[in-house]
Amino acid sequence: MEVYVIKVTLLETRPPVWRRILVPQEITLRNLHRTLQTVMGWTNAHLHQFVLPGARNFGLGRAFGGKIGNENQTTLGALLEFPGAKLLYEYDFGDYWPARIGARTCFSWRRIVPANVCRRRATVSTGRFGRTAGIC
Repeated sequence: MEVYVIKVTLLETRPPVWRRILVPQEITLRNLHRTLQTVMGWTNAHLHQFVLPGARNFGLGRAFGGKIGNENQTTLGALLEFPGAKLLYEYDFGDYWPARIGARTCFSWRRIVPANVCRRRATVSTGRFGRTAGIC
C-alpha cells in the first residue's frame, strides 16, 4: 500500500495552524474529509468541498452553478499525482475556513512498519480457537 505524507495548513491564520498526517494513497475524498475533521478538532457541522485549482470541485452535492465531482468515488492519489501537488479543502462556507493540502512524499507502507513488527506484534485473533494472524 502506498502512503502519502500530507501537510494540511489552515490559511489566513496567525500563528500558522497545520497538521502533518499519513494517509493511504487510495483514500477517498470523503474519508479524507472525515480524517481532517478529526485531526483539526472540528465537529463536521458545516458544508465542505475540495478544490483542485484550475480543474474542478469535489464534494457531496452540486456546486454553485455547475456540477461537482463525487468525493465518494475520487481518491486523493488521483488528484495529487506528484510530490508538491496542492489541493484546497474549504470548510464552513459561512465563516470560510480554507486549508491547503500538500502531498510531501509517497512511499510504501512497509517502509513505515518494519516487517518484524507485522509478523510478531501486530496480530489479531481469527477465531475462537486462539489462532492469530498478522494484520500487515
